[in-house]
This record gives sequence, C-alpha cells and structure tokens, in this order.
Amino acid sequence: MGFYNILRRIGLVLLHAGPRKITNITINNVNYGERLKGKKIVITGGSKGIGKIMAKRFSDEKAQVIITGRDEVALREAAHELGCKFIVHDVTNIQRSASLIDKCKEIFGGSPDCLICNAGISLHESSILAVTEEEYDRQFDTNLKGAYFLAQAYLEDRTDNTDNNCQVLFISSETGDMVYDIPYGLSKSALNSLVGGLSKRFYKSGIRINAISPGLTVSNMTNPDITDLTQETQASGRLFLPEEIAEVAIFLLSDASRCISGEIIHCNAGNHLKTNWE
Repeated sequence: MGFYNILRRIGLVLLHAGPRKITNITINNVNYGERLKGKKIVITGGSKGIGKIMAKRFSDEKAQVIITGRDEVALREAAHELGCKFIVHDVTNIQRSASLIDKCKEIFGGSPDCLICNAGISLHESSILAVTEEEYDRQFDTNLKGAYFLAQAYLEDRTDNTDNNCQVLFISSETGDMVYDIPYGLSKSALNSLVGGLSKRFYKSGIRINAISPGLTVSNMTNPDITDLTQETQASGRLFLPEEIAEVAIFLLSDASRCISGEIIHCNAGNHLKTNWE
C-alpha cells in the first residue's frame, strides 16, 4: 500500500470518528381550506388594500389574524367585517415596535408565527427634482425603517424559542428591481436586500424570511374603484388583483414552502425582466 493511500485511509477514519450531527425533517400535508390552520399572523397596514384581502384569505384558511394600522376607524370597521382582532399602531413609531409584539402575544396567547410587513406609502413623484426631504423621509420611514425595526423586535422575540417554525414576509414592489431615482423604489430596493441578509442569518434558527413583489395591483395606492384591468404598458397586459397576491402569500406562509427563504417572489408576470427585442 502506497504512502498516499495510507494517509487517505487515516483521514477517512478520523473523519468518521467524530460526533455526527443528524437533521430530521418532517414533511407535513397541507389541506386547502386549512393551509394556515392554527397559525398566528400579524399584518401591518391591514385595514385596506392588499393587507385587508390577505387578512380575509388568511382567516379563510383558519389562521388567527391581527391587523394593525394608524387609522382606528378603518381598522375597527375592517376587523368587524373580517372577524379578526386589531391594534392601532404606526410603524414609523419604532420605539413602540417591541410593545406591538408584546400586545400581539397577549391577544394570541403566544408569539406570532408570522409577521407580514405590508404597510407602505408612495407619493408618486415624477423624478428626483420633485422630491422634498420631508417626502423622502416619510416614505423611507414607513417602507424601510418601520419594517426594519418591527422585524428586529419580532426576531428578538422569536430567537428566544427553540422550536421555531415562523417567518417574516415583506410586501415589496417590482420597483425594487428597477433603477429608480424616487424614494419609493429606492426604499423597496433596500428592502429586497434586507430579505436576503435576514434569511442568511436566521434560517437555521427556524425563521424564514421572504418577500412578495407585486406589479401594478388594484389597491388604495393605485385606484381601488377601477373596473377595467387593461394595462397595455405591462407585460401582463393588465392590472393584478389583491386576491392574487394573497394566494401567493398563503403558499409562502404555509408548511408547503418550508424550503423557500431569502426569495423575492415577483407577482407581475415578469414585468421587471428586460429582453433584447423590446
């Protein structure tokens, strides 16, 4: 036996002599109508638009839901309509982020399984030349800073658990993958980067981090009363409905997607993609 082979066999013996780490995975069946059964979900900006439709569909799938927002009247009406709980909370008040998580724990009787950072605003400026410092701060404070520190508070709470199967889902935008000079798109671009960073840091702790990136969707941010969905400038040729976005969210929050983390799921028929024939 040559010297190289002797060294190789010694190396193999040493490699297999140490303690072995075994990972077990349980594959769960997911039933339609009960895909989120028993999950405790918090949705910011949940009184209208995509947030409200997500709350409705999550409840349909047997989840417990709390919606939050700044407008108590709108929250109360939405919660009554949906049959869920609500908490008045402004995500830009980052000093109250931890207390929001504590209030949710009191209502749920335990830590939330899912945090949906949905609250966002867009002021639709025409270009950088039309942006004021106040408008810049308003959008970044809500779209990025508010979501960032609320996620921080949630992660601080969840990393104390040893049996995690939970997640943070950010609602981003297709503008986060396009070049932009106005605050909305820039804030969403930073949010997309955050998704990957948090996933790399927390997935092994049992916490998944993903984002949904909608295209033009009928909501309070666009035109909630529109009846003609035609939009020829879009790759899809139409606007999307908030119900379509909610279905993707249900999949990401369900146990069917436990291998998905760090992803930006685009819901825009590939509108952000560029081709060489356009």
